[in-house]
Amino acid sequence: MKQYIRHPGSRLALTSVALAVLTLTNPAFAQAQDGQEKMERVTVTGSSIKRIATENALPLTTYKAEELEAQGLTTMSEVAVSLVTASTNEPVGGGGSGTMINMRGLNSNRTLVLLNGRRLPNESIGDATVNVDVIPMSAIDRVEVLRDGASSIYGTDAIAGVVNFITKRTYTGVKLIASDVKPERKGGGEQPRASIIAGKGELQKDGWNVYTALDVQKRHSLMQKDRPEIWDPATIVALGGTQFTTNTSGSSASPANFTVYNNGKATSTTGNPYWATGCTSNYASQYSLASTKSKNTTCVLDPTIYPQLLPEAAQSTLLTKASLRHGEDGVLSVEMLNTVSYIDALNPPQTFGANVDYSALNPGVRLPLMITKSSKWYPGNAGGVPAVSGVTGQDLALTWSMDEAGPAITDDRQHTNRIVVNDEGLVAGWDYRLGLNVSQSRRDVGWKSNFFSTPGIYQGVANGTLNPFGVQDSAGKTYLDSIREDGKTYRSAKVKYYGADFNLSRSLYELPGGSLALAFGGDLHRESYRDNTDMVADLVTYKVSGSPGASAGGGRNVGALYAEVDAPVTKTLDLTGAVRVDRFSDFGSTVNPKISARWEASKKVMLRATASTGFRAPTLPELYGTPRVLTPSTNRWDDPLLCPSATPSVPNTGTLNPKYANLNLDPATVCNTRLTTLTGANPNLQPEKSKTFTAGIVIEPIKNSMVSFDFWDVRMKGTIAQMTEDTIFSNPAKYANLFVRNPDGTLQYIDVSRMNLGGLHTQGIDVGANYVYPTATMGKFGVALDGTYVRKYETQTESGGAWNDSVGQPGALATGGTSSNTYVFRWKSNLRFSWSYKDFGAQLTQSYTSHYIDTNALPTQQPGQPFYNVISPYKIYNLSTNYKFSKNFRLSFGVNNLRDVNPPLSNQRLSSRVVFARNIAKPIGRTYVLKGEYTF
Repeated sequence: MKQYIRHPGSRLALTSVALAVLTLTNPAFAQAQDGQEKMERVTVTGSSIKRIATENALPLTTYKAEELEAQGLTTMSEVAVSLVTASTNEPVGGGGSGTMINMRGLNSNRTLVLLNGRRLPNESIGDATVNVDVIPMSAIDRVEVLRDGASSIYGTDAIAGVVNFITKRTYTGVKLIASDVKPERKGGGEQPRASIIAGKGELQKDGWNVYTALDVQKRHSLMQKDRPEIWDPATIVALGGTQFTTNTSGSSASPANFTVYNNGKATSTTGNPYWATGCTSNYASQYSLASTKSKNTTCVLDPTIYPQLLPEAAQSTLLTKASLRHGEDGVLSVEMLNTVSYIDALNPPQTFGANVDYSALNPGVRLPLMITKSSKWYPGNAGGVPAVSGVTGQDLALTWSMDEAGPAITDDRQHTNRIVVNDEGLVAGWDYRLGLNVSQSRRDVGWKSNFFSTPGIYQGVANGTLNPFGVQDSAGKTYLDSIREDGKTYRSAKVKYYGADFNLSRSLYELPGGSLALAFGGDLHRESYRDNTDMVADLVTYKVSGSPGASAGGGRNVGALYAEVDAPVTKTLDLTGAVRVDRFSDFGSTVNPKISARWEASKKVMLRATASTGFRAPTLPELYGTPRVLTPSTNRWDDPLLCPSATPSVPNTGTLNPKYANLNLDPATVCNTRLTTLTGANPNLQPEKSKTFTAGIVIEPIKNSMVSFDFWDVRMKGTIAQMTEDTIFSNPAKYANLFVRNPDGTLQYIDVSRMNLGGLHTQGIDVGANYVYPTATMGKFGVALDGTYVRKYETQTESGGAWNDSVGQPGALATGGTSSNTYVFRWKSNLRFSWSYKDFGAQLTQSYTSHYIDTNALPTQQPGQPFYNVISPYKIYNLSTNYKFSKNFRLSFGVNNLRDVNPPLSNQRLSSRVVFARNIAKPIGRTYVLKGEYTF
């Protein structure tokens, strides 16, 4: 267990409890580095039980940089994944928004992430969570995880907890670091990295220090076809999906499929001119075979070709810090962070057309792509496309994937910039700290290659220039080049954060256990965001994220004051009380207190407890983001009123309601179709409120050991979430208020926008243990365990409603960036065995996740059904070794996924054909990690 101890001297009168909190807001209260100046007031100690009296009342865990490196962790994404109290949105950092920490399963927008005790700008499109990938690994000194939820010191929105990344206070010298992660299996996924950190000047001696840290990394893409051992058609079938061959209906394909239209209405006649010859047309002569035969004489795009497990990504991060000593104790510092990153994601070819046009009822559904007999590419005409029996000049609606152009690649770029000015020192007996934080992040998303204007495609097919059934002739190729949209940005978002803060602290008078200490402070900041989706989006697709032409945005001002008193009542009992008052420009004021206690029952036993309240205002996108719009539902459904079914959660089981025969309903508009939904921001949202309680015990069972147990309980009300379609259709009668209808009974929309629902209640136990066994001749051996057991994770879909426990199974609500299928595991742990001898060190780490119930959304995936899936416990072993050849050079070698365990397979994303469990596993298999460090 890591803890803060009081530095000798009367100027720092706060006990370890107050210091632990203040450290998170004051970069001055940071751990000493190599060459640490004696003026540093606080230090982080080791895990000796002899110092149990100064153990924190707060459940605070500190991971030093050397401990992270000993585990073979080399990026912030890997560090985030290693935190057992948290999960991430992408264990491989593959999401366009980066790696975001989600503690306690409460969602990343309820986890406060800090850098040196101050906030970072949020990822700009969501503006709710911090992308930790922007932090340079080479500059990290330690990571502190506060697990007791909201704090009255640094922000009441930290309902789930706080993760504080603390960089080196000063650095002198030059260090070069190079590493490479090489998968054993071929195909991609390599991750080369390089870093340099250089600094000069000593605060104590020279009165100044300047250092800079630069991290550069790249990840090569990995295609699913290069990992056949974790995917094949039989796997899809075993999970409850369907194969893509003869038992699968064709949709989009190359060559295009068609549906015959008569008198402007679609018929049941479908087909493909090249079905009889194996769906090859003349694409196969120049391009890989993309389509294959399916039933109903149609073709289907082969899903084994394009799914991508890891997109190509690269990032450069630069952190520069300059510090100037003034007076006896004062230090003025300026810290600058600049990060640039990109992800190039490969997608299947752009798809055009739809069989049926219901845009009047479902705004946003694509119009039919029509070819008429006037085109030379019409089946049987002069273009050479084979004639098809029964196709005698009728209009044909097409579904076409333009495989000729190749995969469509999107370009997602992020920029993060942050400047922090900090001054700290001593004046009139008060320790003070003043700070200014100016930050912003920007994200631009666009089309890199092989995207075309949708109206241009429709016009080219209609006038006979484009051939949807084969390779284009010279005129078609020239036309395609003229309607390319490559290189255009269709969505741009920016988040800004700027504010000032201060902190004052001093001792008041002596109590039996030490000095009574007082601290108070405050901050004033403004946050704003803007998210623009250009109308050019309509030129490419009607289904981009965001609404074309929308310019969403908003801002708020927040001011806060806080105070804290630390009272060492006796030498064994310490009490702390704090309160924070926040004033939001859009939600008024809120007051949130916090109390904590630490009691040293004996030299080997310490008890601790905390209680606090929290308040999370809706994020700016939740309030002022993309305006509410009508869009097609994600899945196909039967309208429960107009096409009722005994099993409404299973589409295509309903029949037309005879009570509404006078409406002359077309079955295709109300049965097994994409119904209209209402999505978007909700300006009427109210804040969430929470109560958090923790109680723990730390004991020393034997010498050189430590065991801790911390119980935690979090209760929330007014949870901001959105009801998923699956939840709504599991009981349409219960959620009838979400179906908004016209007077005649026809559906206007289903409300799936964000709203204040019921409550959330979760509790569990964090377990920590370590033991060190030093020997005189064989070095030092150690074992450590960090684990979290979740006893319950209950949610309500409406206030006062029934509670549903979802530990180890899909949840019912989608909250922010965390989807309904993000799991809360019953048990998650890291077990580490270490050995160090002279200049050699080794560590074996086991990461364990308990079993859980898969998504199981289909009728064939329910309990007792053949495709019901439960994912078994998942264990991964990583081995890391290092040897210090000299005082300047150290070499590390490691093997991740030592046993080469394939990721477990999940039915969560059957439609995308990417079937490994992305929430717990990486798809790259065993990898070798080589890292060299040279210090000048």
